[in-house]
Amino acid sequence: MLLELRRKISHEIRARRWVAFLFLGLVMMCFGFVFAALATIVLAPASIETIRSFHPLALGFSALSAFLISSFWLYRGFKTAFRILDSRDYGLSTRLREFVFKRSSVPEKQLSMVALGGGTGLSSLLKGLKELPVDLTAIVTVTDDGGSSGRLRKELQILPPGDIRNCLVALSRSESLLSRLFQYRFAEGGEIEGHSFGNLFIAAMTGVMGDFGNAVREASSILAIKGHVIPVTTDNVQLVARFEDESEVTGETSICSTGKRITAISLNPDRPYANPEALSAIDDANLIVLGPGSLYTSVIPNLLVPGVAARINQANARVVYICNVMTQPGETDTFNAHDHVRAILDKTELERIDIVVVNSRRAAKHLMSRYENKGQFWVPPTVKKIEDMGIRVVATDLLLESDLVRHNPNLLAAILIGLINEQKADESLVEERALFDDDDYED
Repeated sequence: MLLELRRKISHEIRARRWVAFLFLGLVMMCFGFVFAALATIVLAPASIETIRSFHPLALGFSALSAFLISSFWLYRGFKTAFRILDSRDYGLSTRLREFVFKRSSVPEKQLSMVALGGGTGLSSLLKGLKELPVDLTAIVTVTDDGGSSGRLRKELQILPPGDIRNCLVALSRSESLLSRLFQYRFAEGGEIEGHSFGNLFIAAMTGVMGDFGNAVREASSILAIKGHVIPVTTDNVQLVARFEDESEVTGETSICSTGKRITAISLNPDRPYANPEALSAIDDANLIVLGPGSLYTSVIPNLLVPGVAARINQANARVVYICNVMTQPGETDTFNAHDHVRAILDKTELERIDIVVVNSRRAAKHLMSRYENKGQFWVPPTVKKIEDMGIRVVATDLLLESDLVRHNPNLLAAILIGLINEQKADESLVEERALFDDDDYED
């Protein structure tokens, strides 16, 4: 340890010494030029006679020699000053190198991840993803019609702000006063009772900006979020579900409370205009993530907007579905993981899911009993069935147990960053092979 410390101190002293010599040489060169200029002015006649006495070739050779010698020692000074880099000491020399070369360096393009969903599932995922070194975009469904969002939607004829608000807060700094303010809910106060401040703020911003999408962008800027939050459409759409008995129900809240098995799901109007920002984000993504969240009211609604599923089908990015850990009454009763995947592919125009992430462990018995009493049950991973569909499965313990059973956002983030790096490595390998094949063809 002492030897290593002495070595680092020696390297630092050596680096500082050569840097000092380097700048001293530059200063002396400047003084030399100034002195030469003054001498020329003061002794101009004598200087001219002296120059005339030199042969032109001798004068040119002397000037060239002086230039080469000064350039050599300047190069030696830089080389010695930066030699410390080879010893992995990234102190003074690294800062100097960054200062000298920072204008010519081109930063590597950041990997891009798109997550589609809604409700608490998407916002929980974003809390884990926001610390990753990726360009993150959340594409959020806008079919919520319950609670504060539903009231504002009905009274002001705006899109529901609740899921958008949760995603904005999830991507903001957790200790931010503004993020806590956005989540503040009025416990009493007449007409504003039950409303959250964030919902009212987005509603007011929509009135000021004249457009819901612009209001979300301004709110994102105010909260200084890490990433982007984009509504999948800015059209006022509602969910319509058809059940096994051929009855139909309109509205997300009504669908969830019906308790019947869903056979088909659609939007009203049936062809809303897809948000161009959402489509562009999908095109540029290195990884596309679906879920976690309510299957029929959070994940599938995004895929029903015309153009979204088609863009995902054409994307170069892998498509990852994060399956829920528990069933939802009235939506996915008796569903296993395979049933979730099958429902997405059968009830939307999505043609592929490349990877499914599933939880492999049941929660503690006392938590399971509490959920089962409410009609919610563990989702079996059914790995073999999913793999028989030609889909890769990542099955592991993903539970975060407290009073609730949820995905652990940090574990999900670790899995997803591994998949996106794997995707990037595969793309680089393909490019190298293509380059190698081109070289063989030219030979």
